[in-house]
Amino acid sequence: MGDVLALIGLALLDSMSLGTLVIPLVLVISRRRVDVLPLAFYFATVVVIYFALGIALALGFELLADTAQDVWSSAPAQWFKLISGIGLFAYGVLAPDPVKRQGARTPPRSLHPGAMIALGAGAALTEAATMVPYLAANGIITAMNIGWPARIALLAGYCLVMILPALVLIGGATVLGERIWPRLEALIPTLEREAKITLLWVAALVGIWMAGSGFSALHH
Repeated sequence: MGDVLALIGLALLDSMSLGTLVIPLVLVISRRRVDVLPLAFYFATVVVIYFALGIALALGFELLADTAQDVWSSAPAQWFKLISGIGLFAYGVLAPDPVKRQGARTPPRSLHPGAMIALGAGAALTEAATMVPYLAANGIITAMNIGWPARIALLAGYCLVMILPALVLIGGATVLGERIWPRLEALIPTLEREAKITLLWVAALVGIWMAGSGFSALHH
């Protein structure tokens, strides 16, 4: 149960990214209406790419488990963890505070399905380099020692939880209409800033864990 709660927490953390929350809201706010089909293509693309990356990571973890464990337990790897952890922590703590932007991003000119697929793929692949929560989630799923059907179900559930906050906000916009547009529009710069701050927090926390793990291993 604890592992499942951890996965839900990581998925909600991932849900605050630019690709899963800010961009979809900008698409809605810029037009002051909810275009269901283009948004469906966008969200489907993001979910499919994250899900495929999750499967690839899970396969990699399984195929390289024994070798990776030996390498990761070696003294050079512990020094790498220690130094990298300190670097990550320093980045998370010392990086400049993101400046709050005024106004929403310029939306794409076309909401054609092809444009939405390209936008979703670009957002997902761009953020793949900083998918620390997703990497942690894959590690938890692999460590649970469950079969592939359960792994696939957990990965699919994770990806769906990732887009849930955006779907809830967009659903609220559909129901409330004109009453909610100004509030959502004012919320966009804050969400962009908070997404970047969340990344800094994740970097700092992962850095503490890596440095602590490496330091502990080197002194045993």
